[in-house]
Amino acid sequence: MNYEVNERTLLILPVGKERCKVYEDTRSYNINKSTFKVIEHSCEYFGVSYRSRLEGSKRFIKTRYKSPIVIEETSRLVFFPLSSPQNKSNYWISYNNVLEYYPALHRKNHTMVRFKNGLRLEVPVSFYSFNNQYLKASRLSAVLAERLFRNY
Repeated sequence: MNYEVNERTLLILPVGKERCKVYEDTRSYNINKSTFKVIEHSCEYFGVSYRSRLEGSKRFIKTRYKSPIVIEETSRLVFFPLSSPQNKSNYWISYNNVLEYYPALHRKNHTMVRFKNGLRLEVPVSFYSFNNQYLKASRLSAVLAERLFRNY
């Protein structure tokens, strides 16, 4: 199955070496590709390589590691990784669909994320790290919005 992330995509999480699960607003999909391959394919589907998207992000927000990326400009699809993007166990989160996040109560170095559709999911990363990634995505989204606004 070729899957392209879209406005309804909440997150992509690993379920095996070359398998992942995609959550959307009202459903989920199991895909026989890594999370990175889904992101890479989605960038290409919208006409730009992942590498170009990554380089653009690094230039726009001056970040070097675990950079968020814009998958598609007009829909402002911004996704951020929780670990190294090529890591087979990496999660990709939709910046646009996160409602709130906070430290998980019963598990150290985990963060509880609540999405705009009400889904709550605990992710295996510290609150500090999640917050840092979310803030990078926020900066990228702001730069994108400002550039899009300037063109109108």
